[in-house]
Amino acid sequence: MLKKLSIKNFAVIEALDLEPGTGLNIFTGETGAGKSIIISALGFLLGERSGADILRPGAACAEVEGEFEADNLPAAAAERWGIKGDTFRIRRQADPKGRTRAAVNGSPATLAQLSEVGGWLVDFHGQNEHQSLLKPETQRDLLDRYGKLEKEAAAVAGAWGAVRSLEEALNAVSMSEDERSRLLDLYKFQLNDIESANLKEGEEEELEALWPRLKNSEKLFTLSGGAHALIDDAAGAAEKAQENLKALAAIDPTADPLAARFASTAIELRDLAGELRAYGKGVHSDPGEVDRVLGRLEKFKSLKKKYGADIPAVLAKAAELRAKAASLDDLTLDRSEIEKKLSTAKAKLEKLASALHDKRVAAAKKLSAEVIKEAEGLGFKEVRFSVDAAYDENAIASFGGDSVEYLFTANPGYPLRPLRYTASGGEMARIMLALKTVLSRADRIGAQVFDEVDAGVGAVTGRLVGEKLARLAGSKQIFCITHLPQVAAFGDRHFFVEKDVKAGVAAASVRLLDPAAREKEIARMLGGKKQSTELGLEHARELLAESGK
Repeated sequence: MLKKLSIKNFAVIEALDLEPGTGLNIFTGETGAGKSIIISALGFLLGERSGADILRPGAACAEVEGEFEADNLPAAAAERWGIKGDTFRIRRQADPKGRTRAAVNGSPATLAQLSEVGGWLVDFHGQNEHQSLLKPETQRDLLDRYGKLEKEAAAVAGAWGAVRSLEEALNAVSMSEDERSRLLDLYKFQLNDIESANLKEGEEEELEALWPRLKNSEKLFTLSGGAHALIDDAAGAAEKAQENLKALAAIDPTADPLAARFASTAIELRDLAGELRAYGKGVHSDPGEVDRVLGRLEKFKSLKKKYGADIPAVLAKAAELRAKAASLDDLTLDRSEIEKKLSTAKAKLEKLASALHDKRVAAAKKLSAEVIKEAEGLGFKEVRFSVDAAYDENAIASFGGDSVEYLFTANPGYPLRPLRYTASGGEMARIMLALKTVLSRADRIGAQVFDEVDAGVGAVTGRLVGEKLARLAGSKQIFCITHLPQVAAFGDRHFFVEKDVKAGVAAASVRLLDPAAREKEIARMLGGKKQSTELGLEHARELLAESGK
């Protein structure tokens, strides 16, 4: 669960602090007010890729920080990040060049690590996810997630990798000696290039954060020294002023509060002077350290250019090269032995893939029934939905031998057809909500985000969507951006987002609506008028009453 969200200089948001509650958190406002930007900022915080365009014009840095409850984190993850209390914080920043740095509970984190942590905390459903649902790989992943088949799928992927490695070994044995030697030299050269760098995850982010301080050490030393001198003088003056205030209070007791208030100020000034002195001693220029950090950053840049987009990708490339080199280097097995091992590995892969298929079929049958049940409560009168898992033992890949397809029809008398060919925008939104409702019961993710899940539906169906979200919010923290008053009326907390202009630059803000303001906002949504009539307000009150809010 997200407890607090702080956003600074992110797109149209200058500064925003949000404290969502449990249950259903509703966000409304005019089109273009910045509602989706809040969701984008949360996605950025949890590992989504971004560019320099997220930075507010004129700002030096965009920053998003969130405080989360730790109860949904696996024990291993909590231990990894040193999380011992009930809550922890995640922070991510971006500079004008699009470079970002992040920290989980104060420790530097890579983009991959952010995404991993974010996957345990928040499940995002935006308008673009309608398209991802049409992809067979997404449909297969959702089925595995529902059936809790991730371990079985991982075992198949591992067995497939073993088969591929043995196939490469077989090819290696069949190569000419010159070709094998050439490839082996290439793999070992590339592997040494990576291994000699002694890469560590998180080191690049730490050095990128340290580099500006090293590069500007002389300037920092001068500025901190000047500040220390001024504050030290001020601290001396404050101590003299404190003596005068004590004497004043001795004569006139009514001045006691003044003396007491100033005492803490004098102490703070003296402490600050001491900290600045210590800071100045720590920023002396060290040419050796400057060269070391610059050299490491240049090395990272060179390796990423040759082997991968980031350090985890470079390390993954090293593992790949290591396996390839080993398959070429180890010529103790003759061809017949490798063929025997390959046959055994293929048999194991086929067995695991077949077992995974059986479990997918069972999960598909159960998922189909649950989705139909949920969809019927979303305005579908005679909906039919089925998850088809077709198995081809001759086409087994890393994900198994299944081709998964979601079949759907909302029209009586029409056959089931692939979802990507039959569902309209409004139907797709409702099917997705039904799927998310079912899946939410099968996972431990504490928060879900719905960005205009009601797109393409009318008022009657909108009310059904609102009821469904309200029920889902009984066990999850829900964030919902909506333009439908029938959905907004079910919110436990209602936030209004609006955009203004500050110093010639657009700025979005958000405020939690009290009951009276909420009535006015729902009336505006009903009638499209900023100044609602009494009839509009009455209709808004009726909607809120019917929703139990």
